[in-house]
Amino acid sequence: MRGFFLLPVLVLASNYAAQAQAPTLAPEPAALVGTYRLTYQPDSTNPAKRTDIFYLLLGKTLSRFQSRGEQAGDSLLAVFAGVPFNSETGQLLAKQMDYLPHSRFHFSIYKTATAQRLYFYDRINLAHYRYEEPALTWVVMPTTATVAGYACQRATASYGGRQWEAWFTREVPVSEGPYKFSGLPGLIVKVGDTRQHYVFELASLKKPATERLITLPKRVPTNTDRATFRQALAAYNLDPIGNMAAPGSGQTFVSSTDGATQEEIQQRARERARKRNNPLELR
Repeated sequence: MRGFFLLPVLVLASNYAAQAQAPTLAPEPAALVGTYRLTYQPDSTNPAKRTDIFYLLLGKTLSRFQSRGEQAGDSLLAVFAGVPFNSETGQLLAKQMDYLPHSRFHFSIYKTATAQRLYFYDRINLAHYRYEEPALTWVVMPTTATVAGYACQRATASYGGRQWEAWFTREVPVSEGPYKFSGLPGLIVKVGDTRQHYVFELASLKKPATERLITLPKRVPTNTDRATFRQALAAYNLDPIGNMAAPGSGQTFVSSTDGATQEEIQQRARERARKRNNPLELR
């Protein structure tokens, strides 16, 4: 988040539904790395599109899907992991973060081939959460086409308030794809909602030049479920500044890197929220 950074964490309500234990998944080397380009429309009232780059790391039984910006941020945080945190190192970290590829998507998604489950990790402000979901249910269609150089077949699914159309190829026999999309008899090469507001398309698929391990995040997240997480995220998006206060303190601590006043920071946050009215998952 450029322009200012947030100090406290947002705490979700403690009355979760039954929480699954965090998965114990052994690290795996990635045999293949798929690079996907996402073209999306963050504002439903403005046809302007944005793009982002994501990486799908494919292991033997485990995969990870993450934006280029989030992956770069994780790498930088690993470098600072052994450095004592103080105001000087905090400012240095914030400055270094500003040079990284920027992404609006901070989630990391892990999928297991054997259990056909996915584990979704994300954050709200600086607080980290995870929840678990089963694989999607698809309807495979007879339609075929060549997409991104691969012989593909069409499939459809409904998820998150959108209707999705996917093109998968049996030429790459892995039941995988971008974001939460998997469970088809081949790699998903392209998938988008029927309004073309969010479209993921494979840009490249290759073996990694150096070893890349698929590991779970080192930070310990709070276990929750999708519905509770989405409720907290919606509340945060409606009032980002109000939800930055430390619980029970009645205070909000927001620092600006450009000297903006609290009122100016609040106005920026509200304006950003207003223009991001078309999330990937609508419900």
